[in-house]
Amino acid sequence: MKNVILLGGSGYIGTHLSEEWLRKDPKVQIISVSRNGKPGKLLPSLVNHNRIKWMSVDIFDIDSYISKLPQQADAIVDMVGTATANSKEDFEKLNAEPVKIMVELMSRLNIPKGCYISGRMGMPFKNKPFLESKHRGEKIALTSGKNIGIVKPSLVYGDRPDAVVMVPFVQAVGLFNKDLKPIKVNQLAQQIIQICI
Repeated sequence: MKNVILLGGSGYIGTHLSEEWLRKDPKVQIISVSRNGKPGKLLPSLVNHNRIKWMSVDIFDIDSYISKLPQQADAIVDMVGTATANSKEDFEKLNAEPVKIMVELMSRLNIPKGCYISGRMGMPFKNKPFLESKHRGEKIALTSGKNIGIVKPSLVYGDRPDAVVMVPFVQAVGLFNKDLKPIKVNQLAQQIIQICI
């Protein structure tokens, strides 16, 4: 069995990544580590899946949960983050600091591959602090000495109604700036999996 640890895996991208990875690889086991643990609203394919483990923890307190993680893991993905924080400090705590947690877990558990979900676009009026915190997260990943890939999506959409409304706007912007083209959540999941295999 291959073990993959997802930090912040109970969110929109994390649950879709889990679904895609479990569908693609019958030998993968997902360990989703997040503040909320198992989400109340789950994709139907994940409801009773026997190869996903949900852990509700404070990710910043590594010593409280590291013994519950598999001692052999093949990859770790940091998906902890926000585009809607109310302060620069909150953006920093949720978008950059978790990269340090990923790096420490990679060291302590000898995890060979990692992936950081950065970003290309934040919410209106919050874009600058969002991007600054994501860039700091990238810098932490790149200077860690670890094998950490980085994906930088703009708007991630799929079956989420709040994002679908913005797709035409982002597609129009994407005509002039290819970096801002929206991406379907399953395409992003495939990019993350490619980095980690």
